Amino acid sequence: MRRATRSRCEDERGFTLVEILVAMMVMSVIATAVIAVALRTMQTTLTVTDRRDVFADGRFALDQMAKELRQAEAIDLTSDADTVSGPSYLDGANIDVVWRVSGSAAPFTLERSQDGGASFAPVLPSLVSNDVFAYTYHEGVLDQVTITLDMSTRTSTVELTTDIFLRNA
Repeated sequence: MRRATRSRCEDERGFTLVEILVAMMVMSVIATAVIAVALRTMQTTLTVTDRRDVFADGRFALDQMAKELRQAEAIDLTSDADTVSGPSYLDGANIDVVWRVSGSAAPFTLERSQDGGASFAPVLPSLVSNDVFAYTYHEGVLDQVTITLDMSTRTSTVELTTDIFLRNA
């Protein structure tokens, strides 16, 4: 008796080596593109988050300085571009507030003291310039302080500026 040999049917064929290599190349191109987009998205997210944090820190410092300087009885006339001081109020109590920029090179640090300069606490550590305070006199009386904070992020410099009109001038 003769055994019947089984031959391959048309529907049982596999892939050729060339077909598998082409499929792998197409998939690797797609995977590379997806990874590149994901990495760029993560980098953009880090940049935006960094800028947001720097803006928030700068805004907090500006608001705190504006509040204390508006409530100040007077501004010390020896104040200069990197220091401003004067008696003010905090929660109804008298304080002798001093704001200064410290450091010999960028990044500079904005610091605050509420005991007349005996001890300072850092407020903003990423300043590019130590030229923060500008003073405007009208008829010989100091009545305006302009604060400019140039802060560095990973990719750029951010500037926040405010004018404070002194109440007790």
